[in-house]
Amino acid sequence: MNKKKSIIQTIANKPFDFVLYLVFAIAIITLYNLYFSINVDDANWDQFSAEHHCKLQKDYYGTQKSSWKCDDGNLYYRWMHQR
Repeated sequence: MNKKKSIIQTIANKPFDFVLYLVFAIAIITLYNLYFSINVDDANWDQFSAEHHCKLQKDYYGTQKSSWKCDDGNLYYRWMHQR
């Protein structure tokens, strides 16, 4: 119980520091989630693209390969598969 009072008193004395730590923790958690939510199929793109009948999409001018449209309803961008 004494630790809880100490924590509450520290938060009351330094609210800006507490908010800063909270924002930092949320940012770290968000970056962690983004890093591990990358498409699992990136490592085997050739197999994935064949299974999902992915078709190459061109940019507005028709000169650059811009993305892949797959039958799973998602659009995959080429930079994700250039590893």
